[in-house]
Amino acid sequence: MSDTENLPKPATLLITARVSDTRKMAAYAKALTESGLYAAHGGVVTIDGQPANRLEGWPDGVGAVMINFPSRTAAESFWFSAKYQEELKPLRRGAATVQAAIFEAV
Repeated sequence: MSDTENLPKPATLLITARVSDTRKMAAYAKALTESGLYAAHGGVVTIDGQPANRLEGWPDGVGAVMINFPSRTAAESFWFSAKYQEELKPLRRGAATVQAAIFEAV
């Protein structure tokens, strides 16, 4: 077994959303950015917005955010942190229909 087999796999948090209240979502996005919470958990945003080209089955009005983390543990640490769950996530309540999942790299 090599040393690299014991290293955690990078992970991506993928969030899709159909926004119904743009002001509320903008306030949420601003607060999340200003919190520095992604970076505090090693996260880097790589996609934020609408698709450049909806190739197949992507619904109108659905945007995505993709945040890369050094590991699944880091992504979960961000998502389940008290700061996110209690202070930031409530800011978007009722502003969008959201789906979120963490994917590990292959």
